[in-house]
Amino acid sequence: MTVRAVGDIGNRFIGLSTDAKPTGVPVGSEFWCYDTGILLKCYDGTNWIAYSENSVVQPGSINLQQAANTYDLFTATGGGVMVEFFSITLPNVNVSDDATITSIAVVTDTTAVITLLSAANGAKANLVANASFSYALPFALPVGKKIRLTIAGGAADASTLCVTSCRYRGINPAGYLA
Repeated sequence: MTVRAVGDIGNRFIGLSTDAKPTGVPVGSEFWCYDTGILLKCYDGTNWIAYSENSVVQPGSINLQQAANTYDLFTATGGGVMVEFFSITLPNVNVSDDATITSIAVVTDTTAVITLLSAANGAKANLVANASFSYALPFALPVGKKIRLTIAGGAADASTLCVTSCRYRGINPAGYLA
């Protein structure tokens, strides 16, 4: 099938999921893959991502009062997911004056690593009471891949139960974050 414009405004398209997607289109243009039922949106005039109004927010938590190591926060399960937003918020506890912790970082374990919170931004000096860090560039997390937090240096001096949140949608109906 040849891709064709749908409607007067020229920013809605319909075609097969395997068709080459149009480029040079207005940001926010839509492409409906009629063979899969997936709606794609163009975010930069060239690149297309799966879009759904059925985003899910997966809450979580992690205590920084544990050994320097890497810990799993979220895992794509049952299928890939499109992560739309991630945040981590410290409780009303100041970690910036703790003895051993030097930083925290949040990254994916994908081949092309995505850094959601760098060690520089998560440095001890920035870990003040109620600090909140977020990442809002959508990215695909394939099934079995994880979002992980690394504690560097050592444990926080006191219990520091951080709240995490990840807004996502399944790339296929079976995909979810655990």
